[in-house]
Amino acid sequence: MPDTYLTPEEFRAFVASLPRRRMAAGALITDPRGRVLVAKPNYKDGWTLPGGTVEAGEAPQEGCFREVLEEVGLDLPPGRLLLIFHGLSMGEWGDSAYYVYDGGTVPADAPITLQEEELLEYRFVDPETLEDYLGPGFAGRLRQALSVREGEAVIELSSRRWN
Repeated sequence: MPDTYLTPEEFRAFVASLPRRRMAAGALITDPRGRVLVAKPNYKDGWTLPGGTVEAGEAPQEGCFREVLEEVGLDLPPGRLLLIFHGLSMGEWGDSAYYVYDGGTVPADAPITLQEEELLEYRFVDPETLEDYLGPGFAGRLRQALSVREGEAVIELSSRRWN
């Protein structure tokens, strides 16, 4: 045992100096034809999965399905984790973690209601054309997530680039 311990103030300063990691989560939702639900946000270029930032005090799975309900109006049972992507030194984002959960298959006539404050439109797209919407890196990771959807594996990847 050490003879000295940090004072409460020193311990708080130490904890405050530790790195922080931002977290976001998305749901991999498909229709009966196997097409993936993507949404076009109004605050950035490109498309993304339904989901978003995980708030303080919230588990990634909770944040994911809260965001899905807010963004597209689908009240889905939380699915299992398919993929974790660690973004390392990602510019202004710093280090981040992106979780992809299984959102299941929704009926072709599922009642999707867009959150107009954040989203412009949605589409169900064939997995082979995901690059056209998400870029090659993100699309490739989602195809890997699709490949383990029926099993028990979880994929963990890391990169210094999103795409």
